[in-house]
Amino acid sequence: MGNIISWQNVSFNYEGTKRKVLKDINIDINEGEFVVITGPTGAGKTTLCETLNGVIPNFIKGDLTGEIIVDGLKAKGTPVYDMASKVGMVFQDPDTQLFGMTVEEDIAFGPANLGLTYEECMERVEKSITDLNIKELRDRKPIELSGGQKQSVSIAGVYAMLPKIIVFDEPTSMLDPVGKERVFSIIKDINKKYGITIVLVEHEMSEIVKYADKVIVMNQGTIHLSGKVEEVFLQVDKLKELGLEIPQSIELSLKLKNDKYLDRVLLTPEEVIDACSKFKPKAVISSKEQTRPREEKKETIIEVSKLRHSYLGDHDDLKGVNLSINKGDFVAIIGQNGAGKTTLARHIIGLLKPNEGRIKVNGKDIAEKSVAELSREVGYVFQNPDEQIFTDSVEDELQFGPTNLGKDCDFIKNIVDEVLQDVGLEKYRKVWPKYLSKGERQRLAMGSIITMNPDVVIVDEPTTGQDWRETLWIMDLLKKLNDKGKTIIIITHNMEIVNKYCNRVLVMLKGEIILDGTPKEVFIHEDKLKKAYVRPTDITYIAHNIDYMPDNIISVNEFYQVFKESVI
Repeated sequence: MGNIISWQNVSFNYEGTKRKVLKDINIDINEGEFVVITGPTGAGKTTLCETLNGVIPNFIKGDLTGEIIVDGLKAKGTPVYDMASKVGMVFQDPDTQLFGMTVEEDIAFGPANLGLTYEECMERVEKSITDLNIKELRDRKPIELSGGQKQSVSIAGVYAMLPKIIVFDEPTSMLDPVGKERVFSIIKDINKKYGITIVLVEHEMSEIVKYADKVIVMNQGTIHLSGKVEEVFLQVDKLKELGLEIPQSIELSLKLKNDKYLDRVLLTPEEVIDACSKFKPKAVISSKEQTRPREEKKETIIEVSKLRHSYLGDHDDLKGVNLSINKGDFVAIIGQNGAGKTTLARHIIGLLKPNEGRIKVNGKDIAEKSVAELSREVGYVFQNPDEQIFTDSVEDELQFGPTNLGKDCDFIKNIVDEVLQDVGLEKYRKVWPKYLSKGERQRLAMGSIITMNPDVVIVDEPTTGQDWRETLWIMDLLKKLNDKGKTIIIITHNMEIVNKYCNRVLVMLKGEIILDGTPKEVFIHEDKLKKAYVRPTDITYIAHNIDYMPDNIISVNEFYQVFKESVI
């Protein structure tokens, strides 16, 4: 098949700035290809995609040079509404494209605007709702949905239009692991079944190797690497230089190849499982033989008793939750979208009031405390940083909290200077926050909580939309706070950071905590995790599927050491 997308000598800078966000881009995409665009945050990935449907330069102004050809049309000279039948866009933030009164109405909007009959529209809606497994959301208002549910609906709306090209800008960043896997599988299915060309902006490298035909790696507005999956991912050093995550299957197989266990680098977990299963073991090491070391008794900082909450009254979103969190814990709350994770967290900070039950923080019932009073003890960073950023400069944002708490000027100056350095925003001190990237705004939101010096910091999806370098940067900042004695609670779908940073994991399912323990203790429960739509990291998945390996492997180095000790 021939080219369906062609960027020819394309450069772009935003209105009012001379900095080139795109620099002399030359690349072709063939009809029916599944192409992934990856690279560090700020590389120009989203900007490149926005040139495809005319958003740049028709709505987002700037100097666009070069030629962009999309299915025979010149994107620069074609109205956006004409491009809509060619190119469907699914954005990173689902709130930017949801506006129907119900989910069904929202999904029907696109097909209706294509001029389809009512029957054809509803046929598309039904298929979309079924394929994305969101039937239970059909009559819900989009505003009532969790972030992940909104993301699924926004994908369904574009999917229902069946354009020739669909561009996905990190469409699964808010989804649970199983939901993420399902969406990628659906994207691949519509790519193969209907021949729809897929352009996917994505940070999650382990998913890219499973689905992509071609990978484009961008850096600082240029094409850094381009080619088939094998060609790109075997250039490990170049990927690491950009701070990109190396899939665990590749990282492990590189180690095994260097020690002559393998004759080539393997890309997917399934390939690693197949290769490692052929080795003869000395003995099977049972994870049950490994016991948890005794921990010293710690002081309780949060106590939740028989907590019940219902949003609509027809079912309980939290079902009698009992939970104690100790001072100095680093806790991950995981589970499928809509499991009650954010609902639980928002009760702890007093934003929601329970139908039944009570919560104590530092030994005192929070029922009579206002949210402002409780913020002295518990800080909360929202999933969307724009929900809590409202001042005119980065510095003002960081000063706002401690000023309202009545802290003196010297304390405020010192803590703001310290946090500016900690969150890497010192050079943006006087900048309007809206000019920052989403990752930078996420760090600012976190900084605005840190300056208030609470005992507990709760962060809802701290790494959504971040590249791997930024992810580690944010998590290292939280670890530094934890090392200073702060209790950290994160809500996340990223199992690798759970393994790397957390000493405790809570798995939620339909408003209940179904597992509670260390990562090693939790991730051996494959059946319960599956029910909760949680998928452990690739390395744990690989270990689970090799007979002679223990089930509770949670890192590549651990697998590698056990493997060397286990096989002949």
